[in-house]
Amino acid sequence: MIRLILLFFVASSIYADWPYWPEYQKTPLNEIRPQEWRQKDHVIDGWDWSLPPHVKPAPSSLMAVERSFSLDRSLDKLLEPLDLPMNPTVTLWIKWKDLDPTEGQFKFDVLRQRILEAEECGYSVVLRMLFSAVNFAPEWIHDYDIPFREEHKQSKMTNYEVSHPEFHTRYIRFIDHLGKSGIPHMDALKGAFLGYASPSNGDEGIGPHGVDPDTVPHVIERLDAWARAFKGVEQKVFMGGISQHGLDLGFGIRRGFVEMYLYHIPDEIIGQRVDENGYLWVDESVDLLKRRVFHGEENEEYEEAWATEKRDFRFGPNTDSYTYRYHTSNLRLLQMQSNYVLYNSFSIIPEQMVWVGQTLGRTVEDTPDIWCSLRESYVRGIGPVKNFERWLYQRDSDGFETEPVVKVDQPPNQMWMVQPDHYYDYIARRGKQIGLAVDDRWCGGGPVDVAVKVTYFDMGRGTVDVGIRTANGGARKRIHLKGTEKLRTATFIVNKALFSAEEMEYDIIFKSSRAAVHISFVRVIKL
Repeated sequence: MIRLILLFFVASSIYADWPYWPEYQKTPLNEIRPQEWRQKDHVIDGWDWSLPPHVKPAPSSLMAVERSFSLDRSLDKLLEPLDLPMNPTVTLWIKWKDLDPTEGQFKFDVLRQRILEAEECGYSVVLRMLFSAVNFAPEWIHDYDIPFREEHKQSKMTNYEVSHPEFHTRYIRFIDHLGKSGIPHMDALKGAFLGYASPSNGDEGIGPHGVDPDTVPHVIERLDAWARAFKGVEQKVFMGGISQHGLDLGFGIRRGFVEMYLYHIPDEIIGQRVDENGYLWVDESVDLLKRRVFHGEENEEYEEAWATEKRDFRFGPNTDSYTYRYHTSNLRLLQMQSNYVLYNSFSIIPEQMVWVGQTLGRTVEDTPDIWCSLRESYVRGIGPVKNFERWLYQRDSDGFETEPVVKVDQPPNQMWMVQPDHYYDYIARRGKQIGLAVDDRWCGGGPVDVAVKVTYFDMGRGTVDVGIRTANGGARKRIHLKGTEKLRTATFIVNKALFSAEEMEYDIIFKSSRAAVHISFVRVIKL
């Protein structure tokens, strides 16, 4: 009995570290449903990821929710139709040897058939073609005495030296024949991975480790071959690393480690910048965003196996932090304005996953909602980094000062980009007055009917007035604080809202009557 009580206490204590998210539970794809939309003023406990039922996914968005690792497997038995507002996508992991088993005799007809099967099931297709490892390459290439690579760290893979002429010329020949097959121009094919060789599974990277790929002749030749093969649809190609030459050819990028949700801060290539006051912002003038090419992430490391010795306890010895990390990683990939994300074939916050599917790949001109996650973390070499923002901005000014509050521990993996001894996040900001600015490009200044959703901590007692200009004057909206200390979300319907304040002037103001208001997340939705 004492042991049972002790176990319960330990489990409760662990869960108490992340009390604002559900406990770990995997929801299969066919059981996922959107959060209920209610178009009226109301308050609920917890988060609100709902959008009006008419909101459809952006044509450019891709939600990879299934994977196939064998060309021999028919996809019509793997892929089930999904009645969800997202663009379901299957990733095909294809080994070179499967398509070129006898030198020069290509089996592109099988690949074409699998793509057509996916299309018939309502899925888009992304190709993950693998070349460099011994178990990826065809057996006939062994006859050319190609040496193996020396990796820069302990390797799980044995890779050929891909720069060797015997390997390189046959790789280029394969890519040229892929282009001639017509597969790159198939409508259902939306993406194709261009990698290199790596110690880990999957041909990661784009060139030799620690070397600028744009200075390496054989890497340039590889990139040019893919450009020939995908001529006219270059935006489908996405690289496993950064190459300016590849970007100039019109290729995109896939990073793939957003589970470490503070990585790539800052990163000028993908437009991630931090201003002098510590606010993280997006520079949309970079090629990747300006050209609207493939821009991907992976948010997939949520199997129980990641909490085992086999995976080096990547995120700690249990799954307790998983839903917090999943929640935050989803916000980050949208903050980065990704248009592709790879998931598992389940979700641990299904309502949020649906919301991602509805908003992924949007621009400020066509997004159904804008939002601001009022938060703060500490990044090595930078210090405090404030907020994840998607065209809705919170900024301090005279009389509108805020401070970070509601401290939560990060997953117990001590992310390498975090400032030492600062392995925690703040997930809200507190102030007597908090002001937010709507991006001037959204709605063109109004008037527009909107729903405003405010996720806050019910701390103290009093009221919070929500100030929004409308064509008929100011909207009269109010949050009532009752001191429950719960995380709650209030929804307000505002007709003919006018978001006409210029640049970072405030369009939405929260003003507290007594206790300072603790706000975590604000979302504005077109009706």
